[in-house]
Amino acid sequence: MAVTLNVTDVDLGVGLIYVFGTATLSGTYPSGGDTVDWTSIRTQLGYDGQSVASSMANPAFGPVQAAFTVQGGTPNIYNMQQGAAPNTWKLRGYTSGASGAEFTGGSAYPSSATGDTITFSAVFRKLT
Repeated sequence: MAVTLNVTDVDLGVGLIYVFGTATLSGTYPSGGDTVDWTSIRTQLGYDGQSVASSMANPAFGPVQAAFTVQGGTPNIYNMQQGAAPNTWKLRGYTSGASGAEFTGGSAYPSSATGDTITFSAVFRKLT
C-alpha cells in the first residue's frame, strides 16, 4: 500500500516551492520501503501556472529535498529513498531503540507506525 500524502501548507518562493503536510501509513510494509508518489499532491496544491504540477511531468523534477518526521508519539525513524521518477520514491521505516531495525517487509505496519503523526516537508523547483 502506498503512503498517503495530505498537503497542509504551501509556500511559493521565488525559485522554489515549499510543500508541507502529513503522511498516513496503512496496510503492509513492503520489503525495501513503501512507495511515495509525489505526483499525488498535484491536485491538492490549489493553484495553476509554473508550479510543482507542471514540473512533475519531467522525471528530473521530483523534490530536490524531502524529509519525514514524527510529531510526538513514538520515536520511529523515517528515511526517504529517491526514485527514478516522482512517483517511485520510497519511505523506509525503522523502529526506535538499540536495534533500529527496519520494519518487517511483508508484514503489517507496527501499531506504533500507524499511530504516529508523520509530517513531511518537500522542496520543488519551479519551472521558469
